[in-house]
Amino acid sequence: MSVKESVAACLAEAEGQYLSGEAMAKKLGVSRNAVWKAVRTLQEEGFPIESKKKTGYRITQDADLLTEDTVQPFLHSRVLGHPLLVFPELDSTNNYCKKLIRQGAAHGTVVTANCQTAGKGRQGRTFCSPAGSGLYFSVLLSQAIALQDAPLLTACAAVAAARAIDALYGTHIQIKWVNDLYLEGKKCCGILTEGDISLESGKLEHAVVGIGINIRNTRSALPAELLDKVTSLEEAVPVCHVRRAELLAAILYELEYALRDLPTKRFLGEYRGRSCLLGKTAEFVMDDGTRKKVSVLEIADDCGLVVQDSFGNVETLHAGEVHVTQF
Repeated sequence: MSVKESVAACLAEAEGQYLSGEAMAKKLGVSRNAVWKAVRTLQEEGFPIESKKKTGYRITQDADLLTEDTVQPFLHSRVLGHPLLVFPELDSTNNYCKKLIRQGAAHGTVVTANCQTAGKGRQGRTFCSPAGSGLYFSVLLSQAIALQDAPLLTACAAVAAARAIDALYGTHIQIKWVNDLYLEGKKCCGILTEGDISLESGKLEHAVVGIGINIRNTRSALPAELLDKVTSLEEAVPVCHVRRAELLAAILYELEYALRDLPTKRFLGEYRGRSCLLGKTAEFVMDDGTRKKVSVLEIADDCGLVVQDSFGNVETLHAGEVHVTQF
C-alpha cells in the first residue's frame, strides 16, 4: 500500500476525528513531509480532507466516503464484492480488473476508484470520471458464459443498476440501447463490458463489467460540451443525497440476482420496458460513420435493436450508435 493509500485509510478509520501529521507519520513509519504530500495529493484528487493548524487532518463530517469499511455494512451480495478493492485513483477500473485476471483473481472481485484518469467508454471513447463526483467500479466475472449469452451481460448490468437507483432514490431510470442509463432525458450512467473468449471451449471465459455513474457536480466537473447531454443523480433529483458506498452495495446485490437469469433472459422484459428508444425515430450511426434515419421497432432476444429504414427494410443492429433527439 502506498503512503497516499495508507494516509487515506488512517483518516477513514478515524471517522471524522482529527489526526496529527506526526501521529500518522509515526504509525506509518514515514516522515511528516511524506504525510503532508500524501494529504495534498488526496485533496487534489477530490478526497474530502480538512486541515487545522496545530491539530491535524480529518475527513469532513458530511463526506461521501467510499472505502472498504464504508461499503461493508451495506454489502449483502454473497459473491460480488468479495473481495472489494478500493483505490483513491486508477487509470481505469476495467484495466485493473483485467490485470487481476492474469493474476488469477477470484470470480466476483470488484474494483472501485474515487476517480479514473483514463475511464473507458464504448468504441474507444473516454468516460469522464472526476474525483468525488461519481461511482466508478468494475466487476470481474470468471464463470464461463455461453457465447450466445455474452451480449446479454451489458443489458443485465443495466437492469441491475436501474433497479438499485430506482429503489434508493424513487427515480424512473430509462435505458438507451445498449449501455446507457438515462434520467430526465439525459445520460447519468455508462456501462462497458469487455471479455476474453476461449477458442477451445467456445465460451466467454472472463468478463469485466465496468459501470460509471454520475453522482454530483457534473456542471462544475465535466467538460462544457457534455453538459447538454449528461446529468447526475443529485442534480436531476435535488432531494436525494447519494452515499456511494450504499449505492455500490445495492447494485452488486441486484447484479448478483440478475446474473442468475442470464440463461433464461428473464430480465429482458424489464430491459425492454425501460427502453427510451422503442417506437421512436432515431439516427443510427454505423461503425464506418455512415448515418441513416430509422424507426426503432423492438429489442430482439439477443439484445439486438430491430429497426426499419425509410424504404421499409427491417434489420437487427448489434453494433453502432443510435441517437434520438427527443425522449
